[in-house]
Amino acid sequence: MEQEVRKTFAAGRFYTSNPEMLANQVAAFIKKVPDVIPAKGARAVILPHAGYEYSALTAIKTLLRADAGRFSRALIIAPSHRVPFRGIATADYSAYSTPLGSMKVDAAAVAAILGNESQYIQNLSETHDYEHSLEVELPLLHELNPEMQIIPIIAGFIDVVTAGHVALALEQFWNKETLWVISSDFTHYGKAFSYEPFVSDVKKNLHELDMGAVNHILKFDLDGFNHYVNRTGATICGAGPIRILLAAVRLAIANGEKLQAELVDYTTSGDLTGDFSHCVSYAGISITGNGLKAND
Repeated sequence: MEQEVRKTFAAGRFYTSNPEMLANQVAAFIKKVPDVIPAKGARAVILPHAGYEYSALTAIKTLLRADAGRFSRALIIAPSHRVPFRGIATADYSAYSTPLGSMKVDAAAVAAILGNESQYIQNLSETHDYEHSLEVELPLLHELNPEMQIIPIIAGFIDVVTAGHVALALEQFWNKETLWVISSDFTHYGKAFSYEPFVSDVKKNLHELDMGAVNHILKFDLDGFNHYVNRTGATICGAGPIRILLAAVRLAIANGEKLQAELVDYTTSGDLTGDFSHCVSYAGISITGNGLKAND
């Protein structure tokens, strides 16, 4: 039985559904950052997934820094906003549609992931159907490399232990052909998000709160990041996918790989709207390898 192509859900909501307008918009974002120097040995990026007017420039800047267009494949791990479950979920789709064209799923890679037969890995297409956090990244990746294949993964509840098991199952895809794309916005601040840890100097305090989490990521400190999020209650929607990434980095370092992380860009919706009473933060982070193993 032929697999279906996943239809767009976020188009017309988080970005325009008009192909020409979308291509022009993404091209305009790229032109805004002509001075980005591609890093060598990129392995992973953390990208925001909000409406393009708020976060796409941060995402594009980070993808250009990672030289994303040269990769033949992207492993995308995005958080579930609608379906509660534990672990990660693949889907029974052959491709994911975008207004710019479809992106083919690496079916062999998905089969290999499911072949782990882990309690933390399942095939649940319904977790992908109406989830924007993965889809929002696709037109950006497609614009940089229309031939890129994807390994689409939605993450549910992920604690440190679960992250370790998932990272081990995905370890085979930590290589120079595959860019890991971790989809996550950072702090969601305001009454609508039931998160107001401070009511004055919001912009300053929000920056400090986000940088506390970012600094743990830059140091590849999985336990520190986990404790920080739990202690502060920081509303980082992709904290689970970030835990998986940090667990994967821990494995890579244990295998002798030398890695470094960089905060490429940081902004907030409040910087655009001027309204910090209802605000979401966006960080773009790139992880690269220097002095990689000789057989890589």
